[in-house]
Amino acid sequence: MASASPPCNPGDLDGNGQVDVFDLLELLENWGSDGDTPADLNGDGVVDVFDLLLLLEAWGPTPYAAGGFPDRWISGGPACGAEPVIQVHEYNKNFYILRQSLCTNFEAPFIYLIFGEDKVLMQDTGAGGIPIAQTVYSIIDEWLLRNEQESIELIVSHSHGHGDHIAGNSQFVHQPFTTMTGTSQSAVRNFFGIDDWPNDIVEYDLGGRIVDVIPIPGHQAAHIALYDRETGILFTGDSLYPGRIYISNFSQFVTSIGRLIDFTLDNPICWVLGTHIEMTNTPGQDFPFGATHHPNERELELTVGHLEELYGELLAMNGVPQYKVLDDFIIFPLSGAATSASGNGRTDDCCDRPKNVFELRQAFRALENR
Repeated sequence: MASASPPCNPGDLDGNGQVDVFDLLELLENWGSDGDTPADLNGDGVVDVFDLLLLLEAWGPTPYAAGGFPDRWISGGPACGAEPVIQVHEYNKNFYILRQSLCTNFEAPFIYLIFGEDKVLMQDTGAGGIPIAQTVYSIIDEWLLRNEQESIELIVSHSHGHGDHIAGNSQFVHQPFTTMTGTSQSAVRNFFGIDDWPNDIVEYDLGGRIVDVIPIPGHQAAHIALYDRETGILFTGDSLYPGRIYISNFSQFVTSIGRLIDFTLDNPICWVLGTHIEMTNTPGQDFPFGATHHPNERELELTVGHLEELYGELLAMNGVPQYKVLDDFIIFPLSGAATSASGNGRTDDCCDRPKNVFELRQAFRALENR
């Protein structure tokens, strides 16, 4: 399992939840090397005494639950005959990341399970065609056994209501100890108790673990972000991930990203996790739309710096949606397609994420003709 020192746990180079002698030894092993190492804690391009001072200052238990990511995610293609249809990764004992195989659907979405003492919050159910319920209940059974607990309530929630994130919903209907939130904006508002949508940020208690629910419409009307206070992870759904960020309502989207920026001012962010990977390891290069093989795929995790980069680029557009390729993601407004099709001059009433190459080409033509 690959581990790196996240921004909110500086000095924990081995990701074990402690800044200790093992981290010190790793830093000393990299002494004098260039900045292409987690040991360069201050990011100045060299591992030196300033990094040592940061490590010593952080000595002891880290403020956020540590965890790690796999060395690689399942990537489809020639491995389709061998790789599982769902990759299950234990970030730590109370947080799991699942990835649907590209061999089953080119969207290959990520699904998250966050365990509290009384409830486990699931975000999204995948793009369909996989035994997602069987897999999730198996994880829950193992967790219950390990924690010597008889039951826990599964809360099936969604980052948003697009088909590649809700296609597995039917597998959870009428299951014991299972509650589904619904996918419409009204259903999401009612379940989480969001009175003033999208301005209210509400707490959801899993039992000894608080998750903040943040409305972020713009990609889709019922889109939410989650912030897990235990790990310091911000879950951004389809609003920020290493790939094509499709924007259906530009003005709403800019306001929503601004809301996330404001939230991060008082809440340290360890990682930003979205729901897809569409970028390669080459900066600015994405995989072809619909690709079912992702060789040399970029890592999933982003940082708050990427969120700040996104917001800065959006503000620089001065209200005029623009397609822009950046190193780790692509800003892709879809509003031009709605304007072109409707002829009503509106730029904030639009469309779903493209489902096929035809729809993607339509979106590109609309941008070119605006």
